[in-house]
Amino acid sequence: MFARFILVLAAVSALAAPLQATSVKPPTFAELVNGADYIVRARVKRLVYEAKERPGKPPLIYTKVTLEVLETIAGEPPAEPVLTCLGGRVGATELRVEGAPRFKEGDEDILFVQGNGRNFFPLYAVMHGRYRVRHDDAGHEYIARSNDVPMSDVAEVAAPMTEGNAATLQKKFKSKTDALTPQSFVTKIREARRAK
Repeated sequence: MFARFILVLAAVSALAAPLQATSVKPPTFAELVNGADYIVRARVKRLVYEAKERPGKPPLIYTKVTLEVLETIAGEPPAEPVLTCLGGRVGATELRVEGAPRFKEGDEDILFVQGNGRNFFPLYAVMHGRYRVRHDDAGHEYIARSNDVPMSDVAEVAAPMTEGNAATLQKKFKSKTDALTPQSFVTKIREARRAK
């Protein structure tokens, strides 16, 4: 998987336009839980975009995502984590890593952070390291994968991440009421982390 990150970084060095879809092998639930530096339930407080100039090349654009930690699930996060993610917009220049999660202020997620400041995207297996905390029509919380498809079992972590029309179709057929609650997901994470 590390080799794929290097290949993506090499591609980014050559491009300033949107990149092709990012292909990442989905981890097992145990790999996800035990491969993360730390795991938090957090809310996005602030987004700051920065351009890193490179002589003779288009700039690399990064998004700094400041988190408010609502719950530390495993590991030891900084007091106020700031994730450094490749991609974003500065003025008229935009850099997108297709398939990588895009954050908005107010988003609430369970995040599996790995290699912040070292990897091009600081979540374990990129899109597989983000789990959305969503609310159904009655206001009950449930967990959805990064593509917003409700997740009813931790085994789904190892399934490929659909996008576009395929994800939209999956959302129609997946029950929000059968999805894991944040509490049940956190319990399973802690059990798997202790079992390593």
